[in-house]
Amino acid sequence: MIPAPAPPVPHRPAIDPYDGARSTAGGPILRAFSSATVLAAADVRTALALTRIAGGAPGPTAEAVALAVALAVRAVRLGHVYVDLATAATGVAVEDDVEVDLAALPWPEPAGWVAAVAASALTASGSEGPADRPLRLVGSHLYLDRYWRHERAIVDDLLARSTGPRPAVDAGVLQAGLAALFTVDDEGEGDRSPGADLQRVAAATAVLRRFTVVAGGPGTGKTTTVARILALLHQQAAALGQPPPHVALVAPTGKAAARLAEAVHAEAADLAVAAPVRDALLATEASTLHRLLGWQPGNRSRFRHDATNQLPHSVVIVDESSMVSLSMMAKLLAAVRASARLVLVGDPRQLASIEAGAVLGDIVGPATGGPLLSAAARTTLEGVVGGPVVADTPVGPAPVADGTVVLRRVHRYGGAIADLATAIERGDDDAVMAILRAGSAGPVRWIEPTGTLDPAHSSELAGVRRSVLVAARAVVAGKRKPSALTSRGRVRTRPDSGRRSHPG
Repeated sequence: MIPAPAPPVPHRPAIDPYDGARSTAGGPILRAFSSATVLAAADVRTALALTRIAGGAPGPTAEAVALAVALAVRAVRLGHVYVDLATAATGVAVEDDVEVDLAALPWPEPAGWVAAVAASALTASGSEGPADRPLRLVGSHLYLDRYWRHERAIVDDLLARSTGPRPAVDAGVLQAGLAALFTVDDEGEGDRSPGADLQRVAAATAVLRRFTVVAGGPGTGKTTTVARILALLHQQAAALGQPPPHVALVAPTGKAAARLAEAVHAEAADLAVAAPVRDALLATEASTLHRLLGWQPGNRSRFRHDATNQLPHSVVIVDESSMVSLSMMAKLLAAVRASARLVLVGDPRQLASIEAGAVLGDIVGPATGGPLLSAAARTTLEGVVGGPVVADTPVGPAPVADGTVVLRRVHRYGGAIADLATAIERGDDDAVMAILRAGSAGPVRWIEPTGTLDPAHSSELAGVRRSVLVAARAVVAGKRKPSALTSRGRVRTRPDSGRRSHPG
């Protein structure tokens, strides 16, 4: 049973009828949530349109269903793929800078709310529900059905790639290539054994498997590893008497694709590889995802390449994968042949998608705490990297984890700066302050503030102020500097190209 709507929240200002961000439509529940800025007018109007199509008598139950629909629409608008009705009352956030007592809003009782949504003609429940409903309820998670289908398609595709037949590999050639391309320990925190180098492990994994994730923060060597993966794949093709790999280097935006190509070319110039392999890497171009899939200007949701017209490439490497939305990832996976190698590269904690979904972060998941490898995968890797690979064994089958490697050693900086960055990332306040206060003689310096400290005139802060101004001026100058990209192996970008590579 859905309880009767609670009385209006006291001391709440009335909705301005001319405020386009809020809505006066619907019953008291929807108006209360819109007034509190939890729901936008578009959320409310979409929910009312759907519930009107579904029919049914008006009342508290119908409005509770409409609230659930509006929250599901809102979730997608804010980058999430579902709303959890069981925890929505404590998990939502207002969008305006307004203090709102969320607990005072007329939230339906969770169990009855879920039951009412499940009984609605708008809803398909579970994975076996009908395919012609706009909503999908899985437990207490309410999806717009399209996003649930994208999520299931991605899961099924990645599991199939991770458990399917392995590509043919000459283990001896791979082992020799790894030894030549990775001559020092980059990741082992003092362990000099070859197997301790996570960049080497990532490259070996990408050769041995059809699906690989190379994740890591800034400066951990992701694009360096990409160049070496390509070199190893060219060596494998020559050893097995196969044609050179047909490679697609892609990224979500033109600028990201250009940076990827530049990084691969710069690394290729110094690799210890045969001239034909180096030439092949220098000739490898990059493009945006939309260009790879064949974006059609008259249609924002469909591409020339899909499940019925798949890409011809044998290797697809996607940089900045954290920016790829759920919908775009589903379209990409459908277009990549099952026999091709797919490598996703990126930082799951950076550059989130502007659309719904955090696919890279969901894939990496528990592996952020360290490698998770089945016994079979570890044995295979140790046979080619030439040393032990330290990893935890996942509880139960986790085939996607066997292809996931998170790089950890930051090559751009180290010491106290790296320790400080790690502590900040963990949210460890005590460790942050301990590192700051202990670093007075090193690259990290803590200036204890006093009550009379004037940032504009204090001699203690004069050096800090100079450093900040120098860095800021360099950023502004770099932003104003025109791009000098060339056409050989790189992407030509329009002056306005940037993070939004898709239409609109």
